Amino acid sequence: MTVNEEMNRVELLDKTAVIGAGLMGTQIGVVLASGSRIVYLMSRHERTLQRALRDSRSYLEQLSQHGLLRGANPETLMKRIKTTRKLPEALAGADMVVESIPEDLGEKQALYERIEETVTPECLLVSNTSSLPISLLAESVRHPGRMAGSHFVQPAHIVPVVEVVAGKQTDGETIEKLTRLWKGMDKIPLKVNRDVPGFLVNRLQHALIREAVRLLAQGVASAEDIDLAVRLGLGPRFATAGPLEQRDLNGLQMHRQVAGYLWEFLDGFQEPFRYLDRLVEEGNTGLESGRGFYDWRGRQPSLVRNRKADSLVRLCGYAMREWQNEKNTVDDSSKD
Repeated sequence: MTVNEEMNRVELLDKTAVIGAGLMGTQIGVVLASGSRIVYLMSRHERTLQRALRDSRSYLEQLSQHGLLRGANPETLMKRIKTTRKLPEALAGADMVVESIPEDLGEKQALYERIEETVTPECLLVSNTSSLPISLLAESVRHPGRMAGSHFVQPAHIVPVVEVVAGKQTDGETIEKLTRLWKGMDKIPLKVNRDVPGFLVNRLQHALIREAVRLLAQGVASAEDIDLAVRLGLGPRFATAGPLEQRDLNGLQMHRQVAGYLWEFLDGFQEPFRYLDRLVEEGNTGLESGRGFYDWRGRQPSLVRNRKADSLVRLCGYAMREWQNEKNTVDDSSKD
């Protein structure tokens, strides 16, 4: 079976729920709509839910424009998305619950205690935490074997990968089922076998960002040139071969020679964090404030984000097709 055929097998769940209808929760709801007969977005605030519905429609139309809904239409998927301010209504009869509330361990553990009062023992409990250990979250549940992490990369409805994280007590069957479900929703699951802080994506991302901030703080290059080094230097290469595969392509002998000299100059976090700390304390918090690493004054934040999202959906669509073609070619050659 080819990658395309495997990812086109959709296992529809009867009902799923996302607790927390903020930016990421709404995007996860859009993903779940492609694999659920009904998905509930739950928030305590009606204004948040109304914004979530508007954003969901916009996200689906954007995906449809780029041919990324696999034949479904936005209106059909929108009909599957429901909202509620009542936790029991969101949870009743759910096959899977995805928690997407702020990164507060105590609040998340308290939420899972409430969730278990309503859902069946078979319901999958999933956290979108980007940093908190799944094993710690699972300490508050009676059935930790059915609990796992599914960390999406922002924006969740566009970026193909999702990290599937096993806690110390997570059942292997839970991981396999989650992996199968996300594949059916056009996501590429990344199995994280050890519950380490930051998992995969954030550890890799923050290592790069830490060094980028350090180079900026030391005046080695401007913010624009540092970003261009990644966007037009590393980015295109990483889209076709990741950092480890790229080293294999170039040869590890040469890489060892470069690493033996360069790695000792890659610093820790203290200096770049002080630089970042100073920016935030001065109120230069990025796009919304008008200043951050860049000067954003005079730019409308929503237009900037929409343009970036439109570029990202095109790039992700292309990268996904290239990955599928590469995998299908490998599958075909193994049959010869």
